[in-house]
Amino acid sequence: MKTWGTFNMAMQLSWTLLFSLVIPLLGGIWLDNRAGTAPLFTLVGAVLGILAATVGVARVAIRMFSQVSSEQPDQEEGETAEEEPE
Repeated sequence: MKTWGTFNMAMQLSWTLLFSLVIPLLGGIWLDNRAGTAPLFTLVGAVLGILAATVGVARVAIRMFSQVSSEQPDQEEGETAEEEPE
């Protein structure tokens, strides 16, 4: 089951990156073609896409890390998973 969790995380990250980067970039290219202001809106779209992708990837990573940490058993501070010999 761990393999599917990894696969799902990879798919979420790839879709997040794809839509966060491509949509603003294509919008900037389209606006530049319509207004004849190349490369102004393309650069603005690229910067917005990079910012959106960074936020999106951070959100996915935080969500995944919180799920992983909630699945692990809680340990007291200073305790280790190994038992000490008596």
